[in-house]
Amino acid sequence: MINEVKAYCVNNYENIAVAENVTSGCLQMLLGSVEQASQYFVGGITAYSNEQMSAQLGVEPIHTDNRNEVNLALTIEMAKKVALKFRSEIGIAINGCVRNHEGFFEPSYAAIVRFNKVVYAEKLVPQAQAPSAIPVEYAQRIIRILAEKLLPEQEEISHNTSQILEPLS
Repeated sequence: MINEVKAYCVNNYENIAVAENVTSGCLQMLLGSVEQASQYFVGGITAYSNEQMSAQLGVEPIHTDNRNEVNLALTIEMAKKVALKFRSEIGIAINGCVRNHEGFFEPSYAAIVRFNKVVYAEKLVPQAQAPSAIPVEYAQRIIRILAEKLLPEQEEISHNTSQILEPLS
């Protein structure tokens, strides 16, 4: 799927930039893993602390009180700011944590913006049980969603020539 995303971006003169924390750079690694990735992937930021993400992108840090309400909006803002910082048409952000201090899985949030418009924003809940598998799961899920948003669906040809010509006669 990454090669298809790359081909789409190259053919349409669009670039991708990423801001991530919970995926530990996995999203950047996947986007950069194709040959000549620099043709479409301009880079990204991986910052684990709220303060660093705030300093690098100029977004408000996450407030620990009422965190779930703030996080999706913040993630959208991160996607917009990383696109602006890297001068890219597409910005992707994924934000959250794998486990909280009590050992429970926390939801994470992902957003994709294109030309500063939100094309995807959602809370992510892991399917994997192993904390080490969650960053890869999320990164792969975001690549799949990006491909769905960018790539036009294959148009099925459901008419034969006689069906097309019949109304013309």
